[in-house]
Amino acid sequence: MKKEDMTIAELLMEAVGIVCALIYVGLQIYYGAVYGVSGIQIMMNVAMLILFFAGLTLLQIYPERVNGLTREVCSGKVRRLTVHMVGLAKLIFVVSLLFTTICDVMGHQLNSGYSLVVVVLIVVVTLIYEYRIIKILKNNVKK
Repeated sequence: MKKEDMTIAELLMEAVGIVCALIYVGLQIYYGAVYGVSGIQIMMNVAMLILFFAGLTLLQIYPERVNGLTREVCSGKVRRLTVHMVGLAKLIFVVSLLFTTICDVMGHQLNSGYSLVVVVLIVVVTLIYEYRIIKILKNNVKK
């Protein structure tokens, strides 16, 4: 994410996401050692997190790609809202992965509905932000 787009909220979300991702990697290694999970499975879990994190970070750097807008249209409040939306979706995803790993390490099995709740939460956050972005874009066209 570019410096001019970062507010204190984005900086805090990014820091919490990175810390959660590092804890997730550590817990994956611990879980593999304690419960005898293969190294390949652990590497696949960590690679999935890294790819997802990197992909959403790229979308934060180039927020015009999210809605297929030009650089001129994706500026100001539209850009800030898009960056915040992607950052929040990334944070929800990383925290949900961390939570499942903590439950795995503690020996608790989560209900299968947990994944659905996380997906619904990400979709709701995205829809709220997209509604606000579309509303701003419509107001800009009217002017």
